[in-house]
Amino acid sequence: MKLKNRVAFYFVSRLFWLIVIWGLLIGVSIILFSFFLRHDQTETSELSIEAIAKDTVIQNQRIDINYSVKEDLQNNDMWLQVLDENGNETFSFNKPREVQAHYSPGELVSDYIYPANNGYQLSTWFETINGQEVTWVTGKPLTNNNPFFYWANNLWILSIIVIGIFIALFFGKQLGAPLLFVMSWIENLSKGNYEEPSYHLKLHSKKRNQNRGKHKVYQELLLALSKLTTNLKQSQAERERLEKTREEWLAGVSHDLKTPLSTIKGYTMLIASGEYNWEKNEVRNFAETMEERVAYMEQLIEDFSLTFQLKNGAIPIKFEQNNLGNFIKDILEHMKKFPEASSQIFSFDTNKEQILSDIDTKLLKRAFENLIANCIKHNPPKTKIKIVLYEETEKIHITIQDDGIGMNQETVNQLFNQYFRGTDSSSNNSGTGLGMAIAKQIILAHDGDIVVKSKMHIGTQFHIILPRRLQE
Repeated sequence: MKLKNRVAFYFVSRLFWLIVIWGLLIGVSIILFSFFLRHDQTETSELSIEAIAKDTVIQNQRIDINYSVKEDLQNNDMWLQVLDENGNETFSFNKPREVQAHYSPGELVSDYIYPANNGYQLSTWFETINGQEVTWVTGKPLTNNNPFFYWANNLWILSIIVIGIFIALFFGKQLGAPLLFVMSWIENLSKGNYEEPSYHLKLHSKKRNQNRGKHKVYQELLLALSKLTTNLKQSQAERERLEKTREEWLAGVSHDLKTPLSTIKGYTMLIASGEYNWEKNEVRNFAETMEERVAYMEQLIEDFSLTFQLKNGAIPIKFEQNNLGNFIKDILEHMKKFPEASSQIFSFDTNKEQILSDIDTKLLKRAFENLIANCIKHNPPKTKIKIVLYEETEKIHITIQDDGIGMNQETVNQLFNQYFRGTDSSSNNSGTGLGMAIAKQIILAHDGDIVVKSKMHIGTQFHIILPRRLQE
């Protein structure tokens, strides 16, 4: 069942049970009130208080009633009181001694609703005669004046209220707790706190799983939030790591720029100084050294430019058909001329003499040179560097592997980051730290992929996959 359907069913089912429970409480209340009222019932008098009021005679502020009415009151064990506008008794007949002679409006209402409180049932009638407010009150003792029924009614009403509060709290928790939990979780994420709500985490792990079971209707949402939290936490850690690496890299690059600049500055000061008369050979050596430093700085700036252009797609890829076998052989022959490569052992294998593909020769040459240079510079002499090229139906595979010192897993994970340079003390770290990142960006720009595998003291393998994509 989809999340929205499950949530709708959850709310409807809870509301249904809420209605059922309230219906049962109301039904039980009606039954019990009917039971209590049957016990509280009094014999209904044939006398009408309205008729008594009409038969009452008021003359010269004297009040009296007919003899027949008096007789009926006595036969029905009833009494009559007539009250003035202040609730004071002005006339009474057959009234018991314990019955009060003054009533407030609230007392009349209370005694009428709760007759068991005083042990008698009252009825009232009100009229205005000659501008005066007159109230008639008839009373009759209850046949069953057990006060238990009065308190039972009150206790039942109180119990209904208490039960209603508990039901409201229970269903409020059932309906609101999952939403409050999700809202609290989202609020934590918005504040940069990539954890589940703290009150939830403090619970024992087993109980925490039980509590999650209570929110199983929101299981998909909770799983999505959990995945989002994990991703955000990983992203935050990655950002912090990259920021630290970037700062370290910038410090290294600043040092790399400052060193050749210092060398160039020193030689120019020596040449410009009038204290020495330099021979041509010495000036030529100074110039060659400065040229090397300038070339290094140019390479560094070029790497800067290239990596950001590749990242932003600012360099158009110029595809042209080329034989990858000859292409790689030419690169390998060029790399063998490097002084660092003179002591390394190179080999090249392919399953076909001619493997055609559409590539940007300039960029892909740069990528392969960076990968091969990595194998040359960061390994000891006599390291075997092998390049294998083979073709499948729609893919072309190139592996560049060596049997050198290898890399640890941390280095493998960060190898293609822009701001990473190896920290192995046995490695040559004079590079700009952009070579591997540039190589991967170029391969990805060719809709290819690159995977690196390495083990310490065994060697490293770069596996490159390129599409054939021949132009028609």
